[in-house]
Amino acid sequence: MVPPRSLMPPPARPRKRWGLRLGIAAAILASVAGAGVYGRVRYLPNSAVLPGLSIDGERVADQASDAEVRALVEGRARTLLARKVQLAMPGAEKPVLEATLGDLGLKVDVDQTVAVAERIGKTGDLLSRAEAAKTAREGGIDVPLLTAIDRAVAVPVLEKLKETEDTQPVSARLDLEKHATIPEKEGHYIDVDATLARLEASVRTPAGGESAARFELPLGTFAPRVSSAFLKSLDISTVVAEYETHFSRGGEQQRRGKNIDNAAQKLDGLVISPGELVSFNEVIGERSEANGFQKSWEIFKGEMVEGIGGGTCQVASTFHAAVFFGGLDVLERLPHSRPSAYIPMGLDSTVVFPAVDLKVRNPHPFPIVVHAKTEGGKLRVELLGKMKPVEVSFGRELVSTIPYKRKVVEEASLSGKKVLVKQHGIKGFRIKRSRILRYPNGTTKKEEATDLYPPTTEIYHVPVGFDVAQLPPVPEAGEDADLGGNPSAAPAEARTPTKPTNTAAATACTTCEKPADGIEFVDSPGAHAPTNAQSNPTKTIWVGRH
Repeated sequence: MVPPRSLMPPPARPRKRWGLRLGIAAAILASVAGAGVYGRVRYLPNSAVLPGLSIDGERVADQASDAEVRALVEGRARTLLARKVQLAMPGAEKPVLEATLGDLGLKVDVDQTVAVAERIGKTGDLLSRAEAAKTAREGGIDVPLLTAIDRAVAVPVLEKLKETEDTQPVSARLDLEKHATIPEKEGHYIDVDATLARLEASVRTPAGGESAARFELPLGTFAPRVSSAFLKSLDISTVVAEYETHFSRGGEQQRRGKNIDNAAQKLDGLVISPGELVSFNEVIGERSEANGFQKSWEIFKGEMVEGIGGGTCQVASTFHAAVFFGGLDVLERLPHSRPSAYIPMGLDSTVVFPAVDLKVRNPHPFPIVVHAKTEGGKLRVELLGKMKPVEVSFGRELVSTIPYKRKVVEEASLSGKKVLVKQHGIKGFRIKRSRILRYPNGTTKKEEATDLYPPTTEIYHVPVGFDVAQLPPVPEAGEDADLGGNPSAAPAEARTPTKPTNTAAATACTTCEKPADGIEFVDSPGAHAPTNAQSNPTKTIWVGRH
C-alpha cells in the first residue's frame, strides 16, 4: 500500500518559510538546554500520535493512548465496511445489487493504519518532526484507513451478477420471407477488474448521508460474428439440404402448433459461418411464456406431461435431419425416450433447455443460412448456400426390441369397468444408424452410431378393487417383433415424410387378446395411441439425398 501524500515526509519549503523553521529550531534548542519545556511538548510531543492528527476524518483526542487510537480506527473501519453501495447497469434506474462494502470484499488493515498514524512525526530529523507536529496541530494531517479489496470475496459476487446481466452478441439474420436483414446486436459483459477499481475509488469518496452510494457498472462489449454488411455478400442460391415433417393443429394440439411456429421463427434466417458451432438452445432460448411459448404436452421422464414449450423437439428434429443430409457436423445430439410419430428413429433430436442440446458445426467453406417455415400443418427446414458440397445417405437397422411394462394405479374417482389410459405402451428399440458422405473429389466417409429408445410404460388407472386379470395381457417380444416387421429398402416414412395418421384408430397392440366384455377404455388428455411406425418400425431403411 502506498501512503497518501499527507503521510509523506514534508517537502522542501520555499525560501519564505525559513523564518518559521528558524523559530522551530530555536524552540528545540531551548528545550534541549532545559529552558523550554513548552517548546519540547509543542514541537516534539511524546504522545501516541501527534496532537491534532485525524484518522479517516475524525480527530484523535489529545494524549490518546495506543488502545484508544486502535479503538478509533476499529470504529471507523466498522462504519466504512457498513457503508452501502448500489451497482446499476448503465442507463438503468433500478440497481442490480445493493450491498455493503464489506459484503463486496473490502478489508481494512487496522494494524497498519494504527502503525502509520503513530509513526508520523516520530522519524526523521528534528526539524522535519517538529514541522509535522505543527502541521498536525493545525489540522493538516488526516490519515486514511488503509484498505484493499479481497478478490476471493468480491469476484464471486460479480460473477453471479454476470450470469444474469451479461448478454451474448446476436448475429445479423436474414428475413427470407420479407427479403430484409435483421441487424446484429453487440454483446456486453460486466468488467470485473474495472468494477473492483471503481469500488476502491468509492472508498475515498465521502459518504453522502444515509443513502447508498450509487455507481454504474463498467461494461465491455464484443461484436457478433455475422454483421449486416456480411449478409449482403452471401450466396444462397442453392438448397444444400431440406427436410419436412407434419403436425396437427386441432384440439389440444393447437398450442403445440403455436410452439412449433415460435421455434421455427427463431431458427429462420440463422447464419452459420464456416467453422462456426451453433447451439439450438442458445438460438431458440428459454422455453417460457415470456419467450413466446405456451403450455402443451411433452415427454418428461418417460411420461407425457403438460409443460411449456411442447413441440420444440419437432423443430429440433427437423433441423437435425436437414443438418444430417446437408453434411454438417453433429457434435451433440440425443434421441427421444420413445420413437416419434413425425420422423424416423435415428433422425430425431430431443432438446431440454438448458441441459439437453443439439449442437452442430458448419464444415463447409461457405456460410449456411437456415430457412425454417411452417405452413398449415407442415414444417420445412432448408439449408441454403453456395453449392451442394456432398451427397449424403442415411441408413438405419433395427438391432433389437425391448418389451414394455405395465403400471396399474387404483383411482377412487373411477367406478364400474371404466379404465383410464394415462399412457399407451410402446416397445423399446435399439438401432444402428449410419451416414455415408460422398464428396466431389471421390472420397467417402462413413459414420456409425447406436441409439437406444427405452420402452414406454403402459399406464392404466382403474377403479379401486378392479380385477386386473380383465385387462389385455402385456405382449411379449417374439421373433417377428424383434425384427420389427418386414424389411424395406426405402419405406415411405423416410423417403417422403407423411402426415400423421389417425391416432384414434391406432392401437397399442394388434396381437393382444381382447379384454373382458364391458370394459370401457378412455384415453386421458395427452395420451395418444402410437402409430404403426412407432409400434412396428421396419427393420432396415436406406435413404439417399443428392
